[in-house]
Amino acid sequence: MNDKSSGLLKLSAEAKVGIFVLAGVIILIFMSLKIGGIRLGREEGYTLFVSFASAAGLDKDASVRVAGVEIGKVKKISLRGNRAYLTLNINPDTKLGKDFTAVLTTKGLLGEKYLELIPGSPNAPPLKDGDEITRTITYADMDKLMTILSEVAVDVKLVTETLSHVLGGKEGETSLRNILKNIEDISLRVDRLVGNNDEKMNRIVSNIDDFTTLLKNDGPQISTELREAVKNLNEAFVKTSGNLNAMIDENRGNLKEGVSSLKTAAVKLQEAMDNLNKLTKEVGPQIGETVGSIGSIARKIDQAEGTLGKLVNDPAIHENLNKTIKGINNYIDKTENIHTYVGYRGEYLFDAKNTKSYLSLKVQPRIDKYYLFEIVDDPRGKQRKETRVSQVNNNSTTTTDTVTVDQIKFSLQIAKRFDDLVVRGGLLESTGGAGIDYFFFKNRLKLSLEVFDFSKNSNPHIKTGATYYINKYFHLTAGGDDIISRRGFASFYLGGGFMFDDDDLKYLMGSAPTSALKN
Repeated sequence: MNDKSSGLLKLSAEAKVGIFVLAGVIILIFMSLKIGGIRLGREEGYTLFVSFASAAGLDKDASVRVAGVEIGKVKKISLRGNRAYLTLNINPDTKLGKDFTAVLTTKGLLGEKYLELIPGSPNAPPLKDGDEITRTITYADMDKLMTILSEVAVDVKLVTETLSHVLGGKEGETSLRNILKNIEDISLRVDRLVGNNDEKMNRIVSNIDDFTTLLKNDGPQISTELREAVKNLNEAFVKTSGNLNAMIDENRGNLKEGVSSLKTAAVKLQEAMDNLNKLTKEVGPQIGETVGSIGSIARKIDQAEGTLGKLVNDPAIHENLNKTIKGINNYIDKTENIHTYVGYRGEYLFDAKNTKSYLSLKVQPRIDKYYLFEIVDDPRGKQRKETRVSQVNNNSTTTTDTVTVDQIKFSLQIAKRFDDLVVRGGLLESTGGAGIDYFFFKNRLKLSLEVFDFSKNSNPHIKTGATYYINKYFHLTAGGDDIISRRGFASFYLGGGFMFDDDDLKYLMGSAPTSALKN
């Protein structure tokens, strides 16, 4: 027991620092998993599919929502025929009916795109793992809306130009006079038409005479029938009036209140009309001046006077504006395609009994190209000689020792990928060098070789290793470092690390303060 305790006490300071750093990394990983809700291994849930004519602006890992609540992620976007084919991962506790409708929409006017699922009938059978959502709706995007608005603006301009040409100037006045003259001619023609139909009027009078003769012959019978009808109507009227009087007696109080309310409403309506007439008299001249000013501005714009007039009528300005908007859109597209990754990797060197640490920043503008910047804490980074003078019995002894100390180094590399092979080069651990990586099993396993530090006093620094990616965020690594070293630095290493992209960092930074407040 004492031997074990003394062995632990005899650990070097570097080993203690390595153990402390490793413990800190484990705690950081555990906190990140708890805060971000990140799961190791295969994601839970079930898979659904849906296709659209266009998925422009939708990114991988975009949200899948129902009623604004996130229920899954878009795991893959591929092309099948001429349609975008989306693979969705839905939370296992969320059940969706087969009559759900999928819609591509955005958060706000210029927010990120996500997939909204609109529920259907609550009695619809549920979707199962591997099913496809067949109902989709495609809304018009901003580019199409801007095009339609531009066409409408052109049509409005044509209408205003036509009205200006038709009603403006002497020609417009002449057209109005012609219209009035035509109306006068129509009235004269109507008068002539009536005068030329005197014969027809005589026929109408004759028909009326015949009708009165018929009434004279059949008058007694018609009179008897009318008397009976009038008698029946009188009886019905008496009966109805009696019922009406009874109803009035029963509701006399309500009728008085209704009449009083109508009088009050009439008084208020008259006051409102008086106020409206007063307001019209006060504002009328101002409205006339405003309309005149608007007309003057419209004429100046139509005649290409002033900055706004030139902007509306000059084709060159339209073309330059379209080019500028197109350039801005291209810049925004390129900026959105840039992904940034931040990570840490620790490698325990068994020969040195210490940990070599890497803090990484990876900027990837394209899928086949990236830039890598690393800060390296190397426990065997620098050697220096220390001279000690000892004096025993008036005799001095000089001793020279070689001491290895920590050193901070920097790496800045540019990498290009060709299928499963990555070639990179630049500054590796503060010296020139190059490296290659080869991926296996759909990017789950990577074999690496790095050569750098071509100094005259030592062999080149050669490092080989293998990295296994547990999932998107975490990986394990092992290999040999400085395997042909003349200084005795050759060592086997074992370690691991993590790497998060910019979206993950935004989520973690947004979640951490909220979680702290809840605790």
